[in-house]
Amino acid sequence: MVDGYFVGLLWSFVLGASILLWPVSSQHKSALLLVWLAKIFTSLGVMLVFEIHYEGAVDGVVYYYKSTTDSFSWENFMFGEGTTNIINFAILYQMIFPDSYHAMKITVSMVGMIGVYIFYRASILYLEQDDIRIFYALALYPTILFWTSLIAKDSFVLLGVAFYAYGVVGWHKFGQTRYLLWGAFGVWFASFMRLWYGPILVAPLIIFFLNKKSGWMSKIIFAVIVVFSLFILSSIFSERLKIENTEDLMKQTNNISQSFVQGGSGQAVETVSSPAQMIALMPFGLFTALFRPLPGEILNAFGLIAGFENLFLLWLLYSAMKNIQIKDITEPVILWAIALIIIWGSIYGFASMGNLGSAVRYRVPILPLLVALLLYLYFKSSYQISKVKFKGSKFLKNKKLIFKIKV
Repeated sequence: MVDGYFVGLLWSFVLGASILLWPVSSQHKSALLLVWLAKIFTSLGVMLVFEIHYEGAVDGVVYYYKSTTDSFSWENFMFGEGTTNIINFAILYQMIFPDSYHAMKITVSMVGMIGVYIFYRASILYLEQDDIRIFYALALYPTILFWTSLIAKDSFVLLGVAFYAYGVVGWHKFGQTRYLLWGAFGVWFASFMRLWYGPILVAPLIIFFLNKKSGWMSKIIFAVIVVFSLFILSSIFSERLKIENTEDLMKQTNNISQSFVQGGSGQAVETVSSPAQMIALMPFGLFTALFRPLPGEILNAFGLIAGFENLFLLWLLYSAMKNIQIKDITEPVILWAIALIIIWGSIYGFASMGNLGSAVRYRVPILPLLVALLLYLYFKSSYQISKVKFKGSKFLKNKKLIFKIKV
């Protein structure tokens, strides 16, 4: 155990040193290094307390031990089977790198940090200015920092959603194919880990059909692509979960809800018997998925931190709503972000209502977008977007951009 921890610590410094070679600006390197130190402290320090206290509930330990006993095969990768895929990733990792649970954990932590950094790059594209405070706010947000510092699917799904967001914002801003490809890759990768992310990520794209800047032919072509993609992904999802009719949908919804009621954070959930009842429960499920637990709902250290964090989110939501204007919600990117969060929360609400501890963890991939959206709506009056023509920068390329910033 001591040797494995030492290997993990050494590997964390190696990965940190690699940041110096990344093709990004010196300001970004400095920020990445500072955040990486926080990630090391969380993964190799704070996480030890969590792993000891919740020894039987840490999925990463299971993934690690599976990687030491099971054999690797490319055929074991299955689209949408996150647990199977991450175990196979872990086995492949063991074939390349030294055997160390903590080193594997540090590697996944790096994946999570890269995902947050890509979200930040998406904010640069949208704002047309580089405010490094956005990266700090997202990367050091407690839930994001904590749950991307252990071996779990969350960091990988977050990475996929980040590529998707980067592609969507870039494509809307510049209409370049490479952004469309990044977005498509993000949808595929997130769906590869969790099948239902495909329909969730594709559905809000129909918002861009309302974009007045595009011609009708472009709108029609885009709408056909989105609808076709949504049909294919929804068909795969329905086939995998064996949903053929409304009765099957109710049954699967109840199975998912009831499967999360176990454990100290479990909550009794109402059985869904009709589509009307499901729709009626969605607002409560949406609130639960995004903003619970509240202070006092989970009486342990992690629950208390999550509670006050969610209270801050609610305050930020209230403050943002006071500042919001009609022109904000008619802006396609903002409207897309709102639609994505609502669709995600409405679906994940049925799982979140059964276990508030799971609700905290499951929102990690969407949380950077939620936090960034609320911060933007709250501080938007502080930004004065430059009128200088902005051509964008290649992904992870060092470009000197000139902006007029008023903060």
